[in-house]
Amino acid sequence: MLEARAFEPDFLKRLDRLVLGIKRARTQRAGRRTLGRVQGSGLEFENFRDYTEGDDLRFLDWNTFARHDKLVIRTFRPEREIEVTTLIDTSASMGLPARDDKLGLALALGAALTYVAMSDNHAARLIGFGMRRGAMKLSATDFHRRQESYPGFKSFVTAIGCAGETRLGAAVGELLQERRGRGVVIVISDFLVSPLDYEEALGRVLAAGHEVKAVHVMGERESSGSWPAGLYRLRDCETGQVRDVALGAQAAAACRARAGKLAARLRDFCTARRISYTPAFGAARFEEIVEREFPKLGLVR
Repeated sequence: MLEARAFEPDFLKRLDRLVLGIKRARTQRAGRRTLGRVQGSGLEFENFRDYTEGDDLRFLDWNTFARHDKLVIRTFRPEREIEVTTLIDTSASMGLPARDDKLGLALALGAALTYVAMSDNHAARLIGFGMRRGAMKLSATDFHRRQESYPGFKSFVTAIGCAGETRLGAAVGELLQERRGRGVVIVISDFLVSPLDYEEALGRVLAAGHEVKAVHVMGERESSGSWPAGLYRLRDCETGQVRDVALGAQAAAACRARAGKLAARLRDFCTARRISYTPAFGAARFEEIVEREFPKLGLVR
């Protein structure tokens, strides 16, 4: 399965080179927002950014306002440790279509993200979520703080399976009950839920003070509708609902349109709320996704 790829030595060497490249690029560009840049809670001034509603007014730069009539916030490097939690959807929909290996892709991406986070001395953990016997269940690792402990994630990643409904709102509710300090929460899911569910869930994580990143996983067949033409009896793997459908060129086009609409709505919501959105479509493109998207996620200073 694809998740094992995230622990192979040659892949980890590629991640190390990617991290080094990101760090070099950071030294050459000013003003890029990165993980853990918070308002005022450290000693070392770092940068300015535009004021947004809800920012702490104590950190407004009044000199800039007086000269340019523009509200900007001063940001500082934090002194505290940053905790990075990666929530991975392990509901039944992540296991289908089986050939798409969506769960393997999600687990491989989640593991690789923890490795990258620990490369910058952040504490990182993985949590799988899904409904089990009518209740939300979170399966979590401990926080790991050193890259030397990264192999400890392998037993978790290779043993986890998928079942039950998604219920992203319920998963977030369980997570926030821990009442941990502000950190980074990465959600990896196919987001095959009501938009109201993921909007409310991601909004609650933001309201708790966390930085949020959404990784949208879809399978190749799922996003393209590339099924052989014919009559099918389909059963919803989460609700059990059964439908008879005829699949052909028209149905494939409708499937692509619906997948595009789902992705566009999620992306637009994330953009409006300043949530990093990363599309991850197709397990065959795992390493391409890592190299293209990881530098945009701000996990490396």
